[in-house]
Amino acid sequence: MSKQKLIEFTLVTGLMAPFAAIGSEGPAERVSTEHAKDNLERITVTASRQRTLDTDLAMSLQGVSTEELALDSGQHVAESLNSISGVLIDQLSGGQGHKAAIRMPMNTSGYYLYLQDNIPLQSPAFFNHNALWWSSFNSNIATMEVLKGAGTALYGSGAVAATVNILSKEVAGSDQTDMGLILGQDDYAKVQFSHSSILSGTQGIRVSASYLTNDGWRDHTGSERAELTLRHELELENNERLVTSLVISDLEQEMAGNLTQALYDNDKTNSGLSDEVLASDPLRKTKYMRLSSHWDKTTDSSYFSLIPYYRYRTNDYTATWNKNMPKVESEVHTLGLLALANFEHDGDSDTSVGLDIELTEGDQLSYQPLDYTSTGYRADTFIKGERFYDDTTQYLSLSPYIQHKRELTENLDLTLGARYDYGQYDFNNHLGVYGDIGHGKRSVEDRTDNFNHISPKASLNYHLSQDSSLYLRYANSFRLPTASSLYHLTIKDDGNAEAVDPEISDTYELGFKANWQSISLDTAVYYMDVDDGIVRAYNDAGQRYLTNAARVIHQGVEVSVAWKINEQLNLSTAYSRSHHEFDQHEAYSGNEMAAAPEHIANVRLRYKPEFIQGLTSMLEIQSVGEYWLDDANSQDDEGIDRIEDGYTIANIKALYQFSKQLSFNARVLNITDEEYAQEASYRYNKTFYSPGAPRTAYIGVNYQW
Repeated sequence: MSKQKLIEFTLVTGLMAPFAAIGSEGPAERVSTEHAKDNLERITVTASRQRTLDTDLAMSLQGVSTEELALDSGQHVAESLNSISGVLIDQLSGGQGHKAAIRMPMNTSGYYLYLQDNIPLQSPAFFNHNALWWSSFNSNIATMEVLKGAGTALYGSGAVAATVNILSKEVAGSDQTDMGLILGQDDYAKVQFSHSSILSGTQGIRVSASYLTNDGWRDHTGSERAELTLRHELELENNERLVTSLVISDLEQEMAGNLTQALYDNDKTNSGLSDEVLASDPLRKTKYMRLSSHWDKTTDSSYFSLIPYYRYRTNDYTATWNKNMPKVESEVHTLGLLALANFEHDGDSDTSVGLDIELTEGDQLSYQPLDYTSTGYRADTFIKGERFYDDTTQYLSLSPYIQHKRELTENLDLTLGARYDYGQYDFNNHLGVYGDIGHGKRSVEDRTDNFNHISPKASLNYHLSQDSSLYLRYANSFRLPTASSLYHLTIKDDGNAEAVDPEISDTYELGFKANWQSISLDTAVYYMDVDDGIVRAYNDAGQRYLTNAARVIHQGVEVSVAWKINEQLNLSTAYSRSHHEFDQHEAYSGNEMAAAPEHIANVRLRYKPEFIQGLTSMLEIQSVGEYWLDDANSQDDEGIDRIEDGYTIANIKALYQFSKQLSFNARVLNITDEEYAQEASYRYNKTFYSPGAPRTAYIGVNYQW
């Protein structure tokens, strides 16, 4: 494979040392590599699928570099993503699942768009908050990027509060094999393998695999995960390339629940599940496969990109939060196409046009696995084999978009964009009966629902100097209701209610970026309102139905500073402070939203001692501020506000490059063994806790040849 031009850069991160990467030529060639060697230039790809200098982008886009990922050696994406300002990924029960709080409270709703190599990990019609477990984080990852706020014109439903992009390793410039092993407490083990090979002068392949097993520090939180990724790169001719990728994963994870106050105080290792539930050994199993091919071509004045893909996933689990413990199974198939063309014009301007197409079919089933009779309030008898829902939903979306960037003056750029999204749901109910089907469930007839939305975008970017820029941005975005929220109803719901409109957001943002010789700085002040919020209302018969009737205001400030103190020390700080309030709501107008930390902070101090060549050590401080336990902003019997205090923990990490081939890594998380709640909530007049992990140690080795 002929070597393409090396571009030295540091991806958006607090880590200072630049590194070399091989990538497709084109827009990245506009970046001055000599200037990048002297300054902390940072290149990103998420905004436009092309490598772009971050100071040329009027948006807050940060990430984690290859070196930082190696130093973290994390068992979960949270260990690295939480180093970005304003980002909190909440790892659930020590497993592979997660919630996210990025310009939002901690939540499981579809306000985030998750990508791998610019391809959505899931369909918005079947959104799952755990989507990052379908990325190849454990087997083949080069960098990660987070675009905060509404996405660019390239992105549709879900790109409301953030777009998270996991970027895979490319084929290396020469044959290379890596093997790694990490061991930790609670019988944690992860083995990784990757081989990159040059097949000819025009093509190469990378094969990566991993296997992870973990018993978990809490009862019934063990997990097993296997991944396999294949990547083939082919140079068709000058500046034309075809990259084909196959990603396969299989996850099996035990399920646990939150703890009551008594359990949290007395036994934080408890699963939070009753003996009856544990006897059924509730598990979550998910299989995932994605096959994609990315063709791109660059000429002197244009860039073309086509990404057809096929995606398949299952997600089967026991709903342990229901007394009768129903089984839930789903299977989703997707065919998609992402098409993009970028044209440069005279006068330092360019235009991008594109079209996204998705056709998804999802089968969803919920049934009773065993005979069961509940007692007490609303006692009921469930018969083995009863189905609560059994349906197929087809989702079709067509999304054309356009974005134009123009240089108004020598230092001022204007970008205008718009995206039109059309979505259609075709629901097919296999139960064959409609209305009240017992157990408080309602079965709805076959129907078709349509959605459409136009998302305008506009920004100004002023280059104060070659190293710094000031930007002002407006971006509109939306999220669709999922098939489950539309069609899986209870008798409390109005089965004749029509589909709601998409939930709309408007983001206004002012930011400053600078990449100086020893300091990198990112700041952003944002105001985001989410209007036409999808909430439940009641008709005259007392039945619930979905409607657009809420408005929520999210606002805050984010600061990220990376300082290369000297050759041995560098410091990065990521801090955000935010306020999330119901502006219009039937019950909570004027209240702060629950699970919305007032601040999120991460500080990383790295030390490379001269007397131990190859060693990098790091002290990390993670702090999460206080937040309300419920949207009602409740008080206890003594009139004290129900607020969780948040937490602050410290971690230490080290990476020792013993030789060119051999390296060692180690980390101790929560080194002070702090007892804290990773998340807490108040509902049904009780407080529930998800306990944070105690002090946990890991050690690993990697060999490359």
